[in-house]
Amino acid sequence: MAEFQRLGVRKFPKIATRQTSETRYWKKLSFPIIVKEYGTVSHVDFCRSKPHDFIATCSSRIQIYSSSTNQVNKSFSNFKEKVYCGSFRNDGKLIVAGRENGSVQLFDVNSRAVLREFKGHTSSVQVTKFMLDNLHVMSGSDDRSVVCWDIATGQSITTFKEHEDYVRCGVSSQSSKDLFVTGAYDHWLKVWDARSQGSVLSMDHGSPVESVQIFPTGGICVSAGSNIIKVWDILGGGRLLAGFSNHQKTITSICFDGDYRRLLSASLDRHVKIYDIQDYTVVHSMDYPSPILSLAVSPGNTHVVTGMANGYLSIKYRIKQEVQDEVQTAKKLTAGTYRYFVRGKKFQPDKGDFVVSAQRKHKLKEHDQLLKTFQYSKALDSVLRKPSYCRTPLLVSLLQELIRRKGLKRALAGRDEDGLVPILEFITRYVSNPRYTVLLIDVTNAVLDIYGPVFGQSAKVDQLFSRLKDKIGSEIHFQQKSFELLGSLDILFAAAISTSSFTTDLDEGE
Repeated sequence: MAEFQRLGVRKFPKIATRQTSETRYWKKLSFPIIVKEYGTVSHVDFCRSKPHDFIATCSSRIQIYSSSTNQVNKSFSNFKEKVYCGSFRNDGKLIVAGRENGSVQLFDVNSRAVLREFKGHTSSVQVTKFMLDNLHVMSGSDDRSVVCWDIATGQSITTFKEHEDYVRCGVSSQSSKDLFVTGAYDHWLKVWDARSQGSVLSMDHGSPVESVQIFPTGGICVSAGSNIIKVWDILGGGRLLAGFSNHQKTITSICFDGDYRRLLSASLDRHVKIYDIQDYTVVHSMDYPSPILSLAVSPGNTHVVTGMANGYLSIKYRIKQEVQDEVQTAKKLTAGTYRYFVRGKKFQPDKGDFVVSAQRKHKLKEHDQLLKTFQYSKALDSVLRKPSYCRTPLLVSLLQELIRRKGLKRALAGRDEDGLVPILEFITRYVSNPRYTVLLIDVTNAVLDIYGPVFGQSAKVDQLFSRLKDKIGSEIHFQQKSFELLGSLDILFAAAISTSSFTTDLDEGE
């Protein structure tokens, strides 16, 4: 005789868990250290050489923080007006910063002395970066000009005036000592070569450009403006590779992690988004108490520093844990003891092992035993008695099995008020769930066929039927509105497609 097949509980697709390897990695950062600065933190930058200290520019101060103690090591405060974009040289020995009076100053980190002061801009300088060779500095100003300076002579090498609005971001190439990219509020990104007299490439972002970054290879750059991030192919002539938007407000800063495998963006919506550069999907998100103006990640991925509009500096860092390899000596088991007989109980086979499964006779659960003896009503009651948090998939599977066996009406018939109420409550609760709607409509029709002639004999049952009617009516109304909205969207899409095709035909005719 064949063995009775137990009731198979139907499994529905689960919602993707938010706990991924990425979230676990970024959540290992410590609770942030919050430092109150003297004004809004407009720029944060890490030194590329060890120990990877970082610099914070705020109001009329430049603060250098130690990456080991997270405390201020040095402070530059001899400014009468605002200072912008304090940036390290790659070796960490010099700092360059722009000032509100239009000058660019070069500082020695150890002595804090001003080594050079470059004058040529007529308005505040909000972009300053060292070039790859560490011998030149580029700067961008609100006077719409971009200048490349020679550190040795203190003179400008080239001056570019192609931007038509404030220049607010820039980055130097890590593959060429002559190339750098700037972004301005005129919506344009421009690639400059210090050896030429003009830009070598221009790209229209479509909104004021707030931040720009370039990949180490120098062939791809990333720009941020409004709440949109765009990826550009420089070697391909400025071709747009990707564009995505995951923020609700303006993106103020973007940066790479230390391995250049993740892109981070900070916004005025108080969030930092982390993207995988393979497909630019969001792999993690961090929220902050105030709009974010600046963002930087250390080269070793040990620190994430953000500057906020309320004057606070947030420092998240990884706690160093010393891992000690402990050699576990296996205890010798004595024959005849309890541990000797249960040894290997928790052993897990490796991937390449061949596992011989022993056939075990499983004990049938209560509802399976009742199904085996064709006691359908009692089987349904046994499942209805289970707690609500664990009975839903089991009850759905049982109802499907009863329909397959043509025993649903037999299980529902002959019930009093107490036996019918749990079934009606379940139907009312889950009839609008797309997973169960088709099944529960069949069950509802069976209940109406059996108990329709006796309506009005139980106030509680009548109330549940009224609730079920209202629930189905509201669901039908919702679907009607959804179809109306879908029809309106189809009209809009069709009009947009026809307009674009008409414009294309005109362009081809011209």
